[in-house]
Amino acid sequence: MKKTAWTLIVFFLFTACLLVNKEKNKAEIFKQGAVLYSKYGCIICHSLDGNVVYGPPLNDIFMKKIKVIRNGEELTVIADREYLKKSITEPRYEKVLEYENKDMPLTFFSEEEVDILVEYLVALSEENEDSRNIEK
Repeated sequence: MKKTAWTLIVFFLFTACLLVNKEKNKAEIFKQGAVLYSKYGCIICHSLDGNVVYGPPLNDIFMKKIKVIRNGEELTVIADREYLKKSITEPRYEKVLEYENKDMPLTFFSEEEVDILVEYLVALSEENEDSRNIEK
C-alpha cells in the first residue's frame, strides 16, 4: 500500500514539474520570439493581429491551409512547422497566392533563430485557438 502511494506521489510531482516547465518554456518562446520578430523587422510586413499589412498576417498561420504558387503551379499546402521554416529560410521557394506580386526579402537567420521564430508562430496560433475555445 505504501509503495503504491509513493509511486502515485512521485508520478504526480513529475507530471506537475513537466507542466510547469512547459509553461516556462512557452513564456521563454514568447519572449525570445517577440524580440527576434521585432529585431529582424518581420512586424513591418506581417501583423500579428490579423490585419493585412504587406505580407500575410501570421497570428493564426500554423496548420492553416494556404494556396501557394511553386514553379508556376498552384498548390494547397498546410502551414506546419516545416512549411514555416522553409518560408523563413527560403522565401522565394514558393509564394502565397494572394501575395504573389510581393517579395519577402532574403533572410539570414541562424538555425536557432529560425526554430525560435517557428515555435513563436506556433505558440501564437495555439494561444489564439485557446482564446477562441474559451469564448465559445
